[in-house]
Amino acid sequence: MKLTDKVHLLKVDFEIILGPELRLPRFVNVLMIFGDMITVIDTGIKGSEGKIFAYIEDYGRKYSKIASIILSHSHPDHIGSAAKIKELTGCEVLAHRDEVGWIEDIETQNCDRPVPGFFNLVDRPVKVDRFLSDGQILKTDGDVTLKIIHSPGHSKGSLNILFVEDEILFTADSIPLKNDIPNYDDYSSLVKSLGRIGENNDYNMLLTSWTPPLTDAVEMRNLISEGRDYMSRLDEAVKKSYIGKESEPLSFCRSAVRLLGLPPFHVNPVVDRAFRSHLKSQIITDDIN
Repeated sequence: MKLTDKVHLLKVDFEIILGPELRLPRFVNVLMIFGDMITVIDTGIKGSEGKIFAYIEDYGRKYSKIASIILSHSHPDHIGSAAKIKELTGCEVLAHRDEVGWIEDIETQNCDRPVPGFFNLVDRPVKVDRFLSDGQILKTDGDVTLKIIHSPGHSKGSLNILFVEDEILFTADSIPLKNDIPNYDDYSSLVKSLGRIGENNDYNMLLTSWTPPLTDAVEMRNLISEGRDYMSRLDEAVKKSYIGKESEPLSFCRSAVRLLGLPPFHVNPVVDRAFRSHLKSQIITDDIN
């Protein structure tokens, strides 16, 4: 999908395998900036390079013109084909310093954050060539100005990207979708990042990893507001469920998921990890008080 003269969006469909007969349909957005050379932002799951290359060639370009990959964060559905694209094009890879550990060591990421079917989504790590930091300005080939916005919460080094001339804000996974899988590293940081997104007035188009492009101001505000409301609901359920001594693994998580009316497959270590980040926030608040 051509969004502007130089900015393109490609929807990549995939599945998360939850069990022998249970597959969860998902998709993730890949962005591309066309100049004399090409910048790719996020790369989908492993094997997505075929779709990315085909899209580029459909526009009369060669995939060998990919000069750089920007990774919004380290999760497998965003880095899945980065190593293959780098191998085939010789491009450089850019990411926030706090994401490098999981990008360059996927075994550790899988141990720390065991997403179901992890190695169906990413099969190998990729080396990060350059670090990105908050407030950094990048000029892509083709004179598209990108402002890097460090937006921790979903992950420690999550990045949002403002396309300055085109007034587009790409928030990757920083805006939780109502009733979607609770999936973040730090509740308190994510709420703060959501607040900053809501206060940003420099964009007229909102892009996320999980939604179509939004240009209507009301729709954009509603998406952000729903994300903040969902985080409040999650926090309330966690505080009611994570009390006392856990009777068995994931029993607190099961209780919170039940209170929220979410599907049973939400009871898993990744969601439990997200929920437990609320407790850290509570401990910090208690210490301050």
